[in-house]
Amino acid sequence: MTKDVLITITCPVCKKEFMKKAKDLKDGTVINCPGCGEKTTIRGTMFTDMAEGIDKGAGHA
Repeated sequence: MTKDVLITITCPVCKKEFMKKAKDLKDGTVINCPGCGEKTTIRGTMFTDMAEGIDKGAGHA
């Protein structure tokens, strides 16, 4: 079963907070702030790696 890990993102321009699924934040993904429309590009695989680790049960004793 896949858990949807939600990440809170704060817009660097208007400071609005909004949520995105970690599995959707792949390297190179462009996200738009729903408040002001600022575009931010995700760099790296930290969020998708985290979502995959949770799916596999990483970190559980």
